Amino acid sequence: MMDAASAVWRVRGQHPCARDLQRALGCSLVTANLLAHRGFVSEPEARAFLNPNFETLADPLKLPDALPAVRRIMCALDRGERIYVFGDYDGDGITAAALLTRLLERLGGDVQVRIPHRHHEGYDLREHVVEAARAAGARLIITADCGIQRYQEVASARAANIDVIVTDHHEPGPRLPDALAVVNPHRRDSAYPFQHLAGVGVTFRLGEALVQAIGLPVSKYRSAFAELAAIGTITDIMPLLGDNRVFVKAGLEQMSSTRRRGIRALLKATGIGDRPVTSHDVGFVIGPRLNAVGRVDDPRKALDLLLTRADEEAEALAMELERANHDRRDEEQRILNAAIERILTHNLHREPAILLDAADWHPGVIGIVANRLAERFWRPTLLISMDDQTGVGRGSARSIPSFHILDALERCAEYFMEFGGHAHAAGFTIAADMVQPLREAFLAVARSTIQPEDLQPVLDIDAELPPHCVTRELLSELSMLQPFGHDNEEPVFAAFGVQV
Repeated sequence: MMDAASAVWRVRGQHPCARDLQRALGCSLVTANLLAHRGFVSEPEARAFLNPNFETLADPLKLPDALPAVRRIMCALDRGERIYVFGDYDGDGITAAALLTRLLERLGGDVQVRIPHRHHEGYDLREHVVEAARAAGARLIITADCGIQRYQEVASARAANIDVIVTDHHEPGPRLPDALAVVNPHRRDSAYPFQHLAGVGVTFRLGEALVQAIGLPVSKYRSAFAELAAIGTITDIMPLLGDNRVFVKAGLEQMSSTRRRGIRALLKATGIGDRPVTSHDVGFVIGPRLNAVGRVDDPRKALDLLLTRADEEAEALAMELERANHDRRDEEQRILNAAIERILTHNLHREPAILLDAADWHPGVIGIVANRLAERFWRPTLLISMDDQTGVGRGSARSIPSFHILDALERCAEYFMEFGGHAHAAGFTIAADMVQPLREAFLAVARSTIQPEDLQPVLDIDAELPPHCVTRELLSELSMLQPFGHDNEEPVFAAFGVQV
C-alpha cells in the first residue's frame, strides 16, 4: 500500500457537474462530487452505478464466438461426450473451472477438470494436458482463464479430433489459436461492450448464454454461480465497474448464506463467520488463501474446496488453505527482506525500474513481493526465480500506473522464452544467460519512457471533509458506492487544521 506520508496529496475540486447531479439524485454534494469524478456525470449513469442489476448487462452472445461455443457444448451434452475443463492455477482460474464443472455436471455432462501444478507443470495449456485429455477420452476441451496464445497445443488437440473452446480474458497475441471458439472480450472483433471481465466473468456470461439456449431459468443460474464470479473477479483485481460490479454485488450478498460447503468452511476458518461478506473480505482474506495453496502447494486443493459436497472434507481443506497461507506469508517476508536489502545496498532504487533474480526465491511468491516492492519504491519491478538445474527462470512483473508493463516486455521480447500479462502485471520465463541482457534492455526502456514525475506517488483525495460534515446520512449515501475495489476505491477524505 502507498505510503501517504511520502506521496503528493492531490485534492480534487468540485466537478462542474456535481451541483446538477446533486439536484437530480437528491443526495449530498459530497456524494454527487464523488460520483462525477468517477465518471458518472449524468443521472442515468449515476443511478445505474448505484443500483447494479443483471438486467443492465449486454446479451452474453455478443461475446465473440459465444454462439458456436454454446452450440458445441450443447452437442457434447446431447451426445454424452466427455468434456475436459482446464483452468489456470490462480483464484480466477480456479473459480472459473469450478463454475464450468458444476454447471456442466448439473446439465448432465460427463466432466473431468484439471488445474495444473504451478511448479511441476507450469502455466497454461500444454502438450501433456492435451495428451491427458485424449487418454481420458475427451472430445471437447474448455479452457478457463487461459489458452489465448497456445497455438501449438490447440492444433495438437484438433489433430487428435478434440475440439477446443478457449475462454480467457488475457490479451490476445498477433493471431488467435485455431480453436473451435475463442471467447475473449479483448478480441479486436469483439462486439461485447465491457472488456474488463475476469476469466471467471467470461465463463459466467458464457454459462448464462448456455442456460438461456437450453431454456432453463437464468435467474436460478445467477443465484447459484454469482458468488464464484465475485470471488474470481475480486481476487484477480479487476475493475469493480460495469458487469463486474453486478456480479460482485450479487455474489457478495449470496456468500453470507452460501450453500457451498467449501466457502462456508473457509468463512468459518478465517473468522468471517455468518456476518455479511465484503469485497475486502474476499480481496484480503478469501482470495489470498485460494491463491496461496497454488503458490506453495497444490492448487487442486482450492478447486476441491469449491466443489466438495461433504462438510468434513470442506473443513479439512479449509485448514489446509490456512496452513498454506501461513507458509506463503513467511516465504513472502523472507524474499521481501532479501530484496530490500539488495536494493538499498546497491542503490538500485535510483534507477527508474528494478530487476532482481535469485535461485532461492519461491516462484509462487515472487509476484506478491514484486507488487510490494513496486508500491514501496514506486518503480516497475521484475523478480526472477532461477532454477539452477534447468537454467530457466520464472519471472513476475508489477508496475506503477504510468508504465504499461506488458508493452515494455514486448519491447524486450527477444530475451524471453514466453511472456504475457496486462498493463500492470505480467509473467514470463527466461533462460539464465538472458537475464543480464534483459536487465540492460528493460532499464533502457524504462529510462526512455518514465518521466521524473512518474516516480513520485500521488495520493488522490476525493474531497476536503471537515469532521462536523460527517453525518449518518452521508455515511449511508457512501455505503451505496460499495462494493469497493479496483477502480472503485473507498473514498479518501482529508481534514486540515485538525488538532489531535
